[in-house]
Amino acid sequence: MFVDPKLDPRPGESCCAVKVSPLLRELLFRVAAFPALYPMDGAEARLTPVVLDEIGAARREHLRLPLPADPELRRLTDLIMSDPSHKASVAQWAAQMSMTERTLARKLNREIGMSLGQWRRQFHVARAMQWMADGRSIKSIAFDLGYESTSSFVTMFRKMVGTSPARYFSGREGEGGD
Repeated sequence: MFVDPKLDPRPGESCCAVKVSPLLRELLFRVAAFPALYPMDGAEARLTPVVLDEIGAARREHLRLPLPADPELRRLTDLIMSDPSHKASVAQWAAQMSMTERTLARKLNREIGMSLGQWRRQFHVARAMQWMADGRSIKSIAFDLGYESTSSFVTMFRKMVGTSPARYFSGREGEGGD
C-alpha cells in the first residue's frame, strides 16, 4: 500500500514493510476495493483514517529493498526481479553492463547502500513472503528463486530473518494486531 507522504502515519520514515495484523489485512482488502474518487462524506472517508492508524501502530519489519534511481542500475534490478532464479554472478552482471565488478559494487553501495548479493537476498526474502502469503509451498518457492534445495533456501531465509520461513509465517498468522 502506498500512502501519500502528507498522510503518512509514520512521519520521517522512508518506505518500509510493516507486520500486517488480521484487522489491517481485512481493512486493506476493503480499501483496495474503493473507487479512486470516493465520496468524502461516506464510509470510505471514515475508514481511511482507521487504516492509517493501524499502519502507524504496526510493527516495522526489518526488511529493506531499495531500488536505485540510476537507470543502469535500475535496469539491473528490474532484470533480477523479472527472473529471480537467474544465477548470474556479480562479474557476469558487471560485464553485461560494460563495467568492472568494482565499479558496479561502488555504484550499488552509493545508490542502495548494499551489495548486489545482499540486495538479491533481500529481494528473495520479500518475494518468498509474498508467495507464502499466496499459499505456495516452501519447496516451490525455493525452486522458483533458483535455490538448489529447499534447505539452502531455508538457511538463507533464516540468516536474513532470524527464523525459518514456516515458523515466521505461522507466527505471523497466529498473532494479534501488534
